[in-house]
Amino acid sequence: MHLPPSFLSLPVALGSGALAAGAVAAAAARCRKTLDEQMVPVVGVLGAFIFAAQMVNFPIASGASGHLVGGFLLGVLFGFSPALVTMAAILIVQCLVFQDGGLDALGANIINMGLVSCLLGGLVRRLCTGRRQGRLALALTACGAWFAVVLGAAVCVAEVWLSGRLETRTLLLAWTGSMIGVHALIGLAEGAITALVVVYVARTGQVVGLAREEAAP
Repeated sequence: MHLPPSFLSLPVALGSGALAAGAVAAAAARCRKTLDEQMVPVVGVLGAFIFAAQMVNFPIASGASGHLVGGFLLGVLFGFSPALVTMAAILIVQCLVFQDGGLDALGANIINMGLVSCLLGGLVRRLCTGRRQGRLALALTACGAWFAVVLGAAVCVAEVWLSGRLETRTLLLAWTGSMIGVHALIGLAEGAITALVVVYVARTGQVVGLAREEAAP
């Protein structure tokens, strides 16, 4: 889902960059107040796993690429703010060190793969916090992970369309079909992996008390 360099128009690049920077700054400020310091290494380890998983990608259409995202999983386990900060760090390193995604598209990439998926993951976490982890919660997690991937791809298409690169209806439909179709398949794998990790965490109790305001039932 990485957008390549010079793919977005200047207004879209600047607007998405401003939105991403503001969201990450607010999330970082919240993390300083709420995140349990003992959980920082756990967040870092899972972030490293997602970083490695994202490096396996493949081309989709006109220079864009597809791969597992991981933001929803981070959101479910750690909450929205830690998840977004972690995803932003992953995407910044990929952009600056591995040239995966354009610098001018960094804000858009953070929105598509970070803000959207982490927000949905955080919402599902809140819905499931303090409740018995049954089949309904597991199904909600798997479906949410799938939807986060597809929604991120749809937002990516909207950004490209706003940049004026999809001038004709045929081109728009072809690009939308490629992005949504491929990411719908990726979302199936993402949903399964997310559900498996959440089941493991629920059974082992490895992630507890991440944010102080979420500690109470």
